[in-house]
Amino acid sequence: MSLISEDNIEKLRPRVRFCITHHVGFTCPDADDMVQEALTRFLVALRENKISDPDSMGPYLNGICRNVIFEYHRRILRDGPMPEILPDPPDMPISGAEQFEIRDAITHGLAQLSPRDRQILHAFYIEEKPKVEVLVLYGLSDEQFRVILCRAKERFRLSYNAHVKHRAAGSH
Repeated sequence: MSLISEDNIEKLRPRVRFCITHHVGFTCPDADDMVQEALTRFLVALRENKISDPDSMGPYLNGICRNVIFEYHRRILRDGPMPEILPDPPDMPISGAEQFEIRDAITHGLAQLSPRDRQILHAFYIEEKPKVEVLVLYGLSDEQFRVILCRAKERFRLSYNAHVKHRAAGSH
């Protein structure tokens, strides 16, 4: 494939510039450098015969522009100032009555689950057994474990929330 002439590159430059500035902002100080980088990569690809179909040159250049834009965003995020680390809020003490209500809601939520789901949640979250150990203990595949865990957590959450709402409505 013959190389693109300088005139053709200069015709591409405004289009590439618009594509890049559309994503990074028209006042971005690095826009010209990004345009130059995209065009350089495009010319190198042409020289190395990486573009076999002349009809695919536009999409290929567009892909190069996207990559240059993504690399710019990653560099900005990586080199940007570190966010301020806020201290954790102080722990709020829980009264004995609130602790009792929470335990009651947890007990009620667990009681709504099947024995197997309850045992798996208990082993994984309360006993903090490694996932591999839980898989072997209950004869599960990784996929089965994820499905069971997801469904059991959702059932527990729904039951727990319903019980808490019911208790709150009854206490007023």
